[in-house]
Amino acid sequence: MPFRDTYWNIPDWAITLLYATQALGLIVLLGKLWLRRNMWYKGEGKLPTDRFWERLRRVFKYAVAQVRILRENYSGIMHMSIFLSLIVLFIGTALATIDYDIFVLLFDAKLLQGDFYLVYELVLDFVTLIGIFGLALALGRRATFRPNRLTYSFGFQAMLWILLIDLLSGLLIESFRLAVVQPPWQTWSFAGYAVSRLWVLFGVNEATLQTAHLATWIFHFSLTAVIYAVFLDLPLKHIIYSPLNVFFSSFREPGALRPLDLEDETVEVFGARDIQHFSVMQLLDGDACTECGRCQAACPAWMAGTPLNPKEVVLDIRRALDHYGPVLRQPGSGNGLPEMPVTREFVSEDALWACTTCRACVYECPVLIEHVDSIVDMRRYLVLMEGDMPDLLGNAMMQAERAGNPWGNPRGTRLDWASGLNVPVMAKKKKADVLYWVGCAGAYDPESQKTARAMVKIFEAAGIDYAVLGDEERCNCEWARRAGNEYLYQEATHSNIAVFDQYEFQTIVTHCPHCFNTFANEYPQFGGHYDVVHHSTYITRLINDGHLKLTKPIKELTTYHDSCYLGRYNEVYDDPRSALIQVQDIELVEMPRSRDRGLCCGGGGAQVWFETHQPRPVNEMRLEEAISTGAQSISTACPFCTIMLSSAAQSKGENIPVRDLAVVVAEALG
Repeated sequence: MPFRDTYWNIPDWAITLLYATQALGLIVLLGKLWLRRNMWYKGEGKLPTDRFWERLRRVFKYAVAQVRILRENYSGIMHMSIFLSLIVLFIGTALATIDYDIFVLLFDAKLLQGDFYLVYELVLDFVTLIGIFGLALALGRRATFRPNRLTYSFGFQAMLWILLIDLLSGLLIESFRLAVVQPPWQTWSFAGYAVSRLWVLFGVNEATLQTAHLATWIFHFSLTAVIYAVFLDLPLKHIIYSPLNVFFSSFREPGALRPLDLEDETVEVFGARDIQHFSVMQLLDGDACTECGRCQAACPAWMAGTPLNPKEVVLDIRRALDHYGPVLRQPGSGNGLPEMPVTREFVSEDALWACTTCRACVYECPVLIEHVDSIVDMRRYLVLMEGDMPDLLGNAMMQAERAGNPWGNPRGTRLDWASGLNVPVMAKKKKADVLYWVGCAGAYDPESQKTARAMVKIFEAAGIDYAVLGDEERCNCEWARRAGNEYLYQEATHSNIAVFDQYEFQTIVTHCPHCFNTFANEYPQFGGHYDVVHHSTYITRLINDGHLKLTKPIKELTTYHDSCYLGRYNEVYDDPRSALIQVQDIELVEMPRSRDRGLCCGGGGAQVWFETHQPRPVNEMRLEEAISTGAQSISTACPFCTIMLSSAAQSKGENIPVRDLAVVVAEALG
């Protein structure tokens, strides 16, 4: 099909200038990227390169398909429109360059011709309009809706306007060309053709159109070169950093923190205080942040009015990296660097201690940033290196170390909850199908003792061969690990593994999601490999297999509260609900925020053991949501959740029972 080249009136000097400026812009971009990479590598560790194809698939899922961004209709459509247009237009420009500089100049042939060229023009015009539409949505949102989770700065405004001007100038170039050349296929370039009709309608002469075409063309490629050069100085940088962050992100289980080698005598600092104490990935996290604020909007501590904003924690690490940049760019290893504090200097202690480790921030992040890991690493420094922690938390740690439980109850009282019950103990049996881990809450908290007694009733009704550890049980200190005390956690871990390995059992059943998570996901780090099942899953299996007969109706409207460590950490959502709805006459109503979007009770991250100033307490917010459903009771599957929601009900004077699902099922047994 005959047609005139895109470069129909572009002189050779302009084409030479095009490639010179584009090359210069790219060189500046790559140089800045290399310098930034060197700054990341002043942190600990290296970027992983294993499991290449899995990493590539993850990039396609999160960076290209943007599955997390598309959870929200407005911002999802907006962002996908801009992203797709930029990617497709970049590919289209690359094809045009290859066509002109390789196929035409070297082979005297055409790549873009025939039907392929028609589709090429159609697609480029379509994505140009899509991009303009997406940018209009973005600018409109910032001018009208202005959600408080977004970052409002000159850089973001400039970025959107630069992209919009770039797309509009490209559309103008095409319209000037079509108005002069008027090829027979011009309607395929429908957007450019529509604008070209305006020039014809207003009688703009050919000489003016040619001049306008050349001037706009030079402006367009010059703007593109400038964009390359300043790319990493604008919020545009996340287009490069975010896919890198997704590619290199960890494959660790969501519920497993990175262990510390406490026996390594060469390690001088445990945890993170200075910028060089953070891992390479944590430094990359800061650059990869898109500042979309999804983490902020989902954070219960932020909702409660505490100083914690997970977005700002990540950005504070980036600000520290920028602040210490002149030092970090100097040659030398991370160990030889001077003090460059981040903890306290950029991230406050109050913000760190407000975190419930609920993982809502990580779940919402579209580029897989691990906020919780960075917060825990800074807590580790405070606790392990300085012994700096809230007084009540320090008291709970001391009691867990001395008495084997954070309540400080004597070790010999671990089985008092089972008074009047004939509960088998492993020390006598030596072997059982199920090792029931009661946990500290089940042993000492009055409400959770009801759960433990209910589990005994369930085991016996189903004819399960089970046993408990009794006085040999000690707190696994999972909460202490989240609070930064890795030493106490590892001491408890080695002790518990040694006890477990004395006996024969097939499965560990625990009603605490925190215990479940650490046994299943973290004990393998220390050689403890066990089949661990949460009681909600175990009970559901017993019911489905016919081992439990729920004969007593319970006429009640209940709402189920998702535990963060059972739900977001381990994706157990259906089993607790299944156990509840199989009780005769029980009706289940969902809260507005449930399942993967469930709101934390406020007790995770060791928060159950100390208090932070919360103008609007997290547990009270969650209680209000539960009450708003009209439910007559709240069902839980976690002792911390039971404690926090019961406390909220007491504080607000609400007479609504908060019960573990095991208690409900045990009652339904009759």
